[in-house]
Amino acid sequence: MFKFNFEVETEVEPEEAVKSPFTENSEHKTEQEDSGIVKDIVWYEAEQIKPTKAALSRLDLYELNAKDLKVGNTEIRHLIAGFLLEDIKIQGDLESRDIKKSEESHSDLIAGVYEGGAKIWECTDDLLLYLSENYDDSYWQGKRVLDLGCGSGLLGIYALQSGAKVDFQDYNKDVLEQITIPNVMLNVQLDLSDDNKLEFLEENTSFYSGDWSNFALLTLDTEKYDMILTSETIYNIENQQKLLDTFNSRLRGDGIVLVSGKSHYFGVGGGLEQFVDVINKGKAFESKNVWTADENLKRGILKIKFK
Repeated sequence: MFKFNFEVETEVEPEEAVKSPFTENSEHKTEQEDSGIVKDIVWYEAEQIKPTKAALSRLDLYELNAKDLKVGNTEIRHLIAGFLLEDIKIQGDLESRDIKKSEESHSDLIAGVYEGGAKIWECTDDLLLYLSENYDDSYWQGKRVLDLGCGSGLLGIYALQSGAKVDFQDYNKDVLEQITIPNVMLNVQLDLSDDNKLEFLEENTSFYSGDWSNFALLTLDTEKYDMILTSETIYNIENQQKLLDTFNSRLRGDGIVLVSGKSHYFGVGGGLEQFVDVINKGKAFESKNVWTADENLKRGILKIKFK
């Protein structure tokens, strides 16, 4: 049973809510940085997560704690993170151990445990705007799209609302169950019955948790994607080749990847220019910077395709 604590502070304005943990003056650190101990990381196995009637039964509660985001001509509803995170933090009976651990340790990243999926980072907004300005509704018809490292799932929801079939992948199972799937449900046609909503989700979406390499193996025999969308996933240099290997495994030969991120992620070493160097050293892909924002910390969007 969900119970929201309305004594917490209301959600801050979007420009405050989406600040990255990797800005130059950020106080956010990974748990390993806090402890000064580097541990061997055991990455989560991948598994497919199914939407349930139990989640649908909470849809009225989700509606009470949701807000609207307009992207071009598309309306997206999503849960207000402040209320949801507070509830997850205080409820001991929910399967939300990773998010709860992150909130209790005040860490947006715990390597191998939690990868920041409960928050909406600013580069997601950048990529949503880019999609709305560069891909019209006709593009999405019949397309298969992967929202990789989906978190709240806004990129995938935009593609789904535009007519694509979309798979959502996030490292954390509880992010998918407590945030992504509720957000997707908020955007399914309201006048459908619960059975028809689940049927729509079964036909048009899939949800996967776990490590990227394990996800690629789990879905090896499924249809490949016309487009892969991913935001703020290049911060960890150690995982960048794993990310590229996932592109290589799951992208159609004529497909494209759109990666949004920052020029540099302070404290961890990754960034757009550095990621382009990794791409150029490989033999599989070529990339092009298709969008740049210079205010504050420089941000950009890369378009990646096979050579």
